[in-house]
Amino acid sequence: MMLANLLLAAALASPVAVAAPDVTARAKVLMRAGEATQPQARALFERAAGQGSGAAAYYLGLMFKNGMGGAQDGAAALRWLELAAQRGVAPAMFIVANLLLDSDEARARHWLDAACDLDYPEALQQKSVALGEGRMGYAHSEEQANLYLKMATHAMGHRPPEP
Repeated sequence: MMLANLLLAAALASPVAVAAPDVTARAKVLMRAGEATQPQARALFERAAGQGSGAAAYYLGLMFKNGMGGAQDGAAALRWLELAAQRGVAPAMFIVANLLLDSDEARARHWLDAACDLDYPEALQQKSVALGEGRMGYAHSEEQANLYLKMATHAMGHRPPEP
């Protein structure tokens, strides 16, 4: 608790004109500090995302998706998460794939494959299931399903840090 308060104090005291990575780090502290500071976090993420930060677009999308720091907005969540995905954020690719499953299977498959290309464990696991069941437009293949499951298991042990 003391560390969280120190981080929050540092985030609030830092200058306004900082680079996107610093703004993103500051916004993450505010987002995690609780409901009272989440609107500030949302504004900082939006600013950093506008400066090109994929991580900021990812967190902003999550905030819209979950109604953190303001109203829940599925369309805005998808826009920000897809922007993060375009900027190479694997967790965003995975979430976008799942958001699009019912409305645009081809785009969903595109983003799932992109996340798999980055060895994102959850995407590898989901593709394994889809291959095993012949869903999402993938041809049924037990061999490929088993391969993706092995890749997912390996990737779980080598997970990169969060964006």
